[in-house]
Amino acid sequence: MNKDFFDKRKILPLLTALISIVIGLIYLGFVFVLDFRGPMNPPPSEALISVVTY
Repeated sequence: MNKDFFDKRKILPLLTALISIVIGLIYLGFVFVLDFRGPMNPPPSEALISVVTY
């Protein structure tokens, strides 16, 4: 293989791109799992009364 392919100036951007892709995939998986649970409903009015009394 070419020696210039493993140049330090090329490894850092490749590593950064790989990390950002992994973070993006983890985020998409997290959003998919949360979206799969169903629609978000507001809390019942009884739960808000305790917040108002304090």
